[in-house]
Parts: sequence; structure tokens; C-alpha cells
Amino acid sequence: MDELTNTSTLVMDFLINDKHSRNSDNYLFYLVAKKILGSKGIDVDKIGFKDLFLQLNEYGLPQYETVGRIRRKLQHDHPELSGSKSVSEQRFLNQEAFSEFARRI
Repeated sequence: MDELTNTSTLVMDFLINDKHSRNSDNYLFYLVAKKILGSKGIDVDKIGFKDLFLQLNEYGLPQYETVGRIRRKLQHDHPELSGSKSVSEQRFLNQEAFSEFARRI
């Protein structure tokens, strides 16, 4: 539970202070990884993509999906931290498309 609390705190900080993080889970995850690894003296920019994603637990990083879920929850609870209008519209369309897909399978 502490990991989720710590990740939530980090995500909230980035959503408040970096507007680009509101629009991109990829960028947001990068910021979270950079912060966590930086506190351990590890430069995230020097780790290969494969090594990073296949060893998240070993690096003490949250799962990618966890960061996205936390972002969605925080943006739901704090609409002032929502992404840009175009990103919000695209996310809504993606959700609608997935819901339709899920009904068909």
C-alpha cells in the first residue's frame, strides 16, 4: 500500500507541475521512473527499454498500468488537472471504442 501512496504522491506532483504529464502516460511514467531511479543514483536515460520494462520490480518501479490508473483517478478527482481538450476527447473516444469492442467479444 505504501508503494501506491508514494506513486500517487509522485503522480500528483507531476500533474500539478508539468502540464505535459497530464496528456501522456508514457511521459508521466518516464518522469516517475526518472525520479525513483534518480533517488537511487541510477540514470533512467542510460537503461535500455527492454531492461527497464522487464525488470520494473528489481528497479523498485511501479507497473506502467499502475501509473496510468493513478493518473486517471487523480484527474477524475481533480478535473483541473485533466489533459488538454483534444487529449480528453481522444481518451473518451478510445473508451467508447473499447466498450463497444468488449461488448462484441
